[in-house]
Amino acid sequence: MIRLVGSFAALLVVAFSARGALAYPQFQLSADGAQRCNQCHFSPSGGTLINGYGRSQTGDTLAAGGNGGLLHGKLTLPEWLALGGDLRGAFVASDVGETEGPQVALFPMQGDAYLHAGGGGVSFNATVGLRGSARGDRASYPERTTSREHYLMWQSGNGEGAYVRAGRFLLPYGLRLVEHVTYVRRFLGQNLLEEPYALSGGYIKNDWELHVSAFTPFVIAPVGQRGSGGVVYYENRLSDSAILGGQARVSIAGEQRTFQGGLVGKYFLEKPKLLTMGELDVVRQQFPKVPGGAGRSQLVSYLGVFWVPLGGYFGGLAWERYDEDLAVRDVARDSFSVQAHWWPVAHLELLLYGRAQFNGGGDAGDPAKMVMLQIHYWL
Repeated sequence: MIRLVGSFAALLVVAFSARGALAYPQFQLSADGAQRCNQCHFSPSGGTLINGYGRSQTGDTLAAGGNGGLLHGKLTLPEWLALGGDLRGAFVASDVGETEGPQVALFPMQGDAYLHAGGGGVSFNATVGLRGSARGDRASYPERTTSREHYLMWQSGNGEGAYVRAGRFLLPYGLRLVEHVTYVRRFLGQNLLEEPYALSGGYIKNDWELHVSAFTPFVIAPVGQRGSGGVVYYENRLSDSAILGGQARVSIAGEQRTFQGGLVGKYFLEKPKLLTMGELDVVRQQFPKVPGGAGRSQLVSYLGVFWVPLGGYFGGLAWERYDEDLAVRDVARDSFSVQAHWWPVAHLELLLYGRAQFNGGGDAGDPAKMVMLQIHYWL
């Protein structure tokens, strides 16, 4: 136990950045028996620390081989305790069209430690890491320490049934992609370090799930949208290969009111191992104190097609659109991305990600471009 505590403390010391280490939504439907996100994660809506079934999947199904257990199966914890962590480094080359030309950076991208402790349906869950920056953050380690998630939870049954949780966490809404640069995360209140404090409850079954949440912003270090409000997310698994979900969110922040809603869908073709997944949201922002009650309507969308043969790798293409005002011409952004993942062995992932963004509709000019190579190791 002394060695365990020492190793876990060392992980916190070398942690550099609290990147959103969420679940890969591509594995839902495509991985064996993975019909709902909480089959592999302690969180009811997926993400962060994986459970015992998730660890077995990483060794037997997702990776090319190896033991998915904690520290490669070298350490066995009591049933009431689960630990984990993610370490990730990145090399990035980008060109946003500025006068200084292309930029390159090599930096530690993520260092998160995870904790799940409890029994009898009651648990405490936490993620602790350090904020980092590719531009060089000179703040001291205590100032950079953050906890993106920490909450108490009660749940009935073994993954199915009712649950209630309270604390800080990413709300059940949308696809909850790993890449926080995607429009459906950046512009819908789901961006990096934007996790609010919330009270959330719901009911989960094999063929459907419902989540209802009330939230308020994280006031210590507020990031992004700073409103308070509510979220509803419903997902219906139409078959073993198809999912359709609906969602709505209301946020009130000072002189701004935001109302948004949309659809989420996934469809998996078994023989070619192709997963298509998408999200479409319509947003209405209102500014009641502006003369005439000014407002604007927006559209945010994502569509991706992924080849998910498992056994060590998957990859795909995605198209996104963000139109910040549907009444104004040539303000939309379109983004195209490609990604390839390789797990040569459990606990180790190599990821290549490329992205090009076009601004202003048809008269876009040269796009902003970015290529990233990541090395990811998880405990």
